[in-house]
Amino acid sequence: MGNFKTMAAAATRLVLRGRIATLDGAATVHPSASVCILDDVIEAVAPAGQALPAAYAQATVIDTGGTIFPGLIDLHNHLSYNFLPLWSAPRRFANRNIWREHEPSYKYEVAWPYELIAKNVRDPDLPRSVARYVECRALFGGVTSTQGLSFSSTGGAGNFTGLVRNVEAPGDPAFPAADGRTMDFAAPEIAKTLVPALQQPRPFIYHLSEGTDGDARQRFLDLEYQPGQWAINKRLIAIHGVALSSADQGRMAAARGLVWSPLSNFLLYGQTAEVIAARDQGVSIALGCDWAPSGSKNPLGELKIASLVNNHLGRPFNAEQLVRMVTTTPAKLLGWEQQVGSIEAGKKADLLVLTGAGGDAYDQLIGASERDILAVLIGGRPRLGRVSLLRVDPARQEIVRIGGEDYALDLTEAGGGPLAGLSFDTAQAKLRDALAHLPELARQTVANHALIAEGALAKPLAIIGEYDDAKDRFGLLAAEQIDPTKLRPMALERATEIDDTDYRARLRRNINLPDFLRAAL
Repeated sequence: MGNFKTMAAAATRLVLRGRIATLDGAATVHPSASVCILDDVIEAVAPAGQALPAAYAQATVIDTGGTIFPGLIDLHNHLSYNFLPLWSAPRRFANRNIWREHEPSYKYEVAWPYELIAKNVRDPDLPRSVARYVECRALFGGVTSTQGLSFSSTGGAGNFTGLVRNVEAPGDPAFPAADGRTMDFAAPEIAKTLVPALQQPRPFIYHLSEGTDGDARQRFLDLEYQPGQWAINKRLIAIHGVALSSADQGRMAAARGLVWSPLSNFLLYGQTAEVIAARDQGVSIALGCDWAPSGSKNPLGELKIASLVNNHLGRPFNAEQLVRMVTTTPAKLLGWEQQVGSIEAGKKADLLVLTGAGGDAYDQLIGASERDILAVLIGGRPRLGRVSLLRVDPARQEIVRIGGEDYALDLTEAGGGPLAGLSFDTAQAKLRDALAHLPELARQTVANHALIAEGALAKPLAIIGEYDDAKDRFGLLAAEQIDPTKLRPMALERATEIDDTDYRARLRRNINLPDFLRAAL
């Protein structure tokens, strides 16, 4: 397991010193303080001049020289697609079903490449590489919790418990697991399926009114499953809500909250949710990155987009409120507020440490790049950190380069796990090669999936995409007959924005991006 250089190998207590943006109820920012950690729990936050708890008298103090934030929570992400390049949307779409069902370039550049790699049966390490790569991509952006991955195999389907906390499978009974659905409920399904789901003691995450037309808004109106009876309560977390009017946002005040994904909304639909109306109606708002084909690489990027939109709207949100959209607010929406989201005694030590301690702390986070990260801790364990801070065991950690800086990446798990032995570098290489040979993969894969459908081959481990329409995607893929002539070689999306020198230029080329945002990027 990775640890800080100056700590004894068997140490269980750790003290991190720096400026601390606690994000507690009083929005306390300590110019200099110490976070006292025992195993995976914060035991105390001690401002400079205050004695540490007696048990920490002999503990190693790591003086970061930086600013310590709660780990970031990305409450809307389709991780399984996050190895694909940014999609060049050829037109403005009125709702998501148009690009999903009727846009050929989506099929050729997103859906088919995803199917060929995330469900590849010739090389089972390809789906494993997808899982490894996309989780590391999240970690490199300061993420400690996110919507996660699902998988299927001969043994059935389930949620993937991996590097970062998975909101659907957190792997800790102290964290309620979320449920949810990406695809629209048909009107008759609301009473039959959604209403019972909203009676369960856990949040339900649902894509709602994604688009700008009457069809997108109808998905909201369908929630009135009987006259005066709405499938909206404090279990419902709505994603997107682009088509909702100000009056609709008033109805949404009865929900748990809204997850806002401004970049993806603009790239696909040319507009985003009415967040001022939502705020004024008392709707809690979190931020989410959505996915690689039309979204930010991580919450650091999405915070910048949200800040630019906020400036355009006249700054209805201050910097602290924006930062809460990736910390305390998603924690509260998930029912995790007693565990994560702020830096307080008794909570889990999910932390993000940035270089420097000058200026406004919230502005610092909004302006930060991946290169500004000193360390990311999940449950008190440094999963990523500058090599100047972390002890590196070549047998257990690998070195990754981010923005010209060397970082130690700790991927080891007790008992191994489904990704045991697979490094980030190997995953990158496998995905890069697969994307460069998509036509060849297509020719090989259709025949193999036909054998699976006939029962001649066992189903391998495969990553499930949230936009899958059928439970048995192996059989569906065999029937779909991917056409190799429609595919072209693609490049692996860089894991960080700081290392993707063309990323903002590609964003600016999107035809749906509003002029104010294009000019600001």
